[in-house]
Amino acid sequence: MAENAKKKILVTGGAGGVGAFVCGKLIEAGHNVRVFDLPSPANTKALSRTAAGVEPVWGDITDEKAVREAVAGCDEVIHLAALVVPATEAKPDLAHRVNVGGVKNVIRAVEAETESSGKPVAMRFSSSATVYGITAHEQPPIAPDHPVSPTSVYTETKILAEEAIRASGLPRWTIFRFAAAQYLTMQMDKFSQMKIIPPENRIEFVHILDIADAFINAIDNEETYGGTFVLAGGPRCQMLYRDQLRLTFRYLGFPDPNWKKFTKEPFALDWYDTTEANRILRYQNRTFDDYLTELRRGLGFKYQLFRYGAAPLMQLLRIHL
Repeated sequence: MAENAKKKILVTGGAGGVGAFVCGKLIEAGHNVRVFDLPSPANTKALSRTAAGVEPVWGDITDEKAVREAVAGCDEVIHLAALVVPATEAKPDLAHRVNVGGVKNVIRAVEAETESSGKPVAMRFSSSATVYGITAHEQPPIAPDHPVSPTSVYTETKILAEEAIRASGLPRWTIFRFAAAQYLTMQMDKFSQMKIIPPENRIEFVHILDIADAFINAIDNEETYGGTFVLAGGPRCQMLYRDQLRLTFRYLGFPDPNWKKFTKEPFALDWYDTTEANRILRYQNRTFDDYLTELRRGLGFKYQLFRYGAAPLMQLLRIHL
């Protein structure tokens, strides 16, 4: 990207999760950033922490008129807004309206903006590596063109959304399939969800800031248009789920979790061939050790509570999460 090629970029779902990091990186790079997200106190607070200069536009991704207004005047759209697990499984109709209908609204808005402005507007879509289905029986790494196989409402909606993008008339689009990203914070009530992946499952970590770098490096990158890329951390980040959890727990001072309580059913994550993706996007800059260091920074005083409060008590009482 040329040094002076600054863009007006819309980030849907930009108030939380990956969006906050993507917005921060875009602002650092000098781009003008507009965020489209649901109006809520939590989202307002999150945006205030992201970076100065973000333009908030509040609305619902299922509202076609609101989406069109949000896209107006933009050079690029990063579409992150989505319903995720477990909400997708509890509310499948809503999942389809948000994850599939929402994407179609964005496609129509980008098509309209491309026509009215006379210049192609790029659309980047966040999908998931879980669309490949269960691959534990196959030889890794999983190729980026591996057939997809839905295993949940969530993956079904992501596959349908991808198909809608490919079938569209958009001249510039990119699909990113995220691997196992972790946020730089932690809540004790989230530990119960970790048992849905078996300990011996292959899993490839990707740093959330590396995901943000991939979006940044896709801007004005001709090789990204019409491409589908897996965003995973590379060979240095390939491990078993058991090892990833052990590293995290020991960093916090916790004893190993109770492995007997974990499912034995394979999970739709694996190790991936990201050679071409990294050549084009140059995003694999961090490791799981970097994540642990930044997790401590992100936790702030909570790290002290975990490490020197909860952890010794768990060790003393032989409590295993």
